[in-house]
Amino acid sequence: MTLHLSWYDDCVAVAIINLLLAALLVSMLKKARNRKANVMLAVLMLCLAISFLGDILGVNDFFKSYPHWMEYDPFLTLLLGPLLYSYILYQTRPGFRLRLRHLLHLLPLLIYFLLLWEFYTSGSSIKLAYLKQGNRSNIPHYDLASYFKEAQLFLYGVVCYRLLLQHGRVIQEVASAVENRQLHWLRNLLLMATILFVAWLIVNETNHTTYILGLTLLGFSYWVSYHAIAQEYVFGQAEAAAVQLIVLENEQEKEVRYRNSTLTPEDMQVLMARIATHMDEAKSYLNNELSLTALAEQLELNPNHLSQVLNEGFGESFYKFVNRYRVEESKRLLRDPACAHYNMLGIAYQAGFNAKSTFYKAFKDIVGCSPSEFAKNS
Repeated sequence: MTLHLSWYDDCVAVAIINLLLAALLVSMLKKARNRKANVMLAVLMLCLAISFLGDILGVNDFFKSYPHWMEYDPFLTLLLGPLLYSYILYQTRPGFRLRLRHLLHLLPLLIYFLLLWEFYTSGSSIKLAYLKQGNRSNIPHYDLASYFKEAQLFLYGVVCYRLLLQHGRVIQEVASAVENRQLHWLRNLLLMATILFVAWLIVNETNHTTYILGLTLLGFSYWVSYHAIAQEYVFGQAEAAAVQLIVLENEQEKEVRYRNSTLTPEDMQVLMARIATHMDEAKSYLNNELSLTALAEQLELNPNHLSQVLNEGFGESFYKFVNRYRVEESKRLLRDPACAHYNMLGIAYQAGFNAKSTFYKAFKDIVGCSPSEFAKNS
């Protein structure tokens, strides 16, 4: 079979090669704690690559020789949402495992097959007749099935976005520095997937393949290939134990979040004073990688009790609690003539921050002005 590729097909071909190579490399990464997530991402990229392969096969008369392979790609497309959803769960929830109930995520594939039952169960001659017409909309219920497929992808996008919002809350409960916790990688992955979905949607609705989809897929393939290989594990091993319960707590209403806690109001007051004294004397916040579990070990407290005291007693997440102390320390440094030789990045590091952007944001949120304005006024 001689290949005949258009400019669009060239983009798709390169993207497919990128995705296949990235899937192979990601599946071979030696990151034991992240192994299942890596495999899930590799399968996602594999499904995406093979689904777009149908465009190249179509223009090279593959389906004329093998008509029963017509319309195979929608089933792979319907797998993208569940695979992305599972990948995010593996990345953000330590201890997550696939169970039998997760097979319900495959239900849309069955529904899609039933909608196009007449087509998929028809003979080769009938499928070839549809192929010669050049308009898949002539297939019974094809438009309905296409809208169902688009709706399924959209709903999974919403669900994945909600997972990432929850991840943002959880990570602030266990870490004082969130910059290197893959929050941006996960959000950008969903953003890039959304851009690809919109481009694909435009092509589907206009029934005309444009350079937009080709360029978008090509750019996505390079972007996701690089970041999939460069990614790191979200939570440290010490944090993983505390994260599982905090995830469950964040799914509950605030009124029942600590319903089973053994802490009394008197205990809460004692612990608040103890925590404040420790922070003032030990200055644990100067450690820019301070975590909930690390602070709990220093205080000889259960991490869940520490989380409860911070949330109910101080009314702050762990992230905001620690950064409040760092801001106070940075204010002291900005007033100190002995620190006049430090630039703002140096002040940030000295106060326990590990990123200038976090320093500026936390400072302005708490003080109401930028560190530079504060230094000028002081």
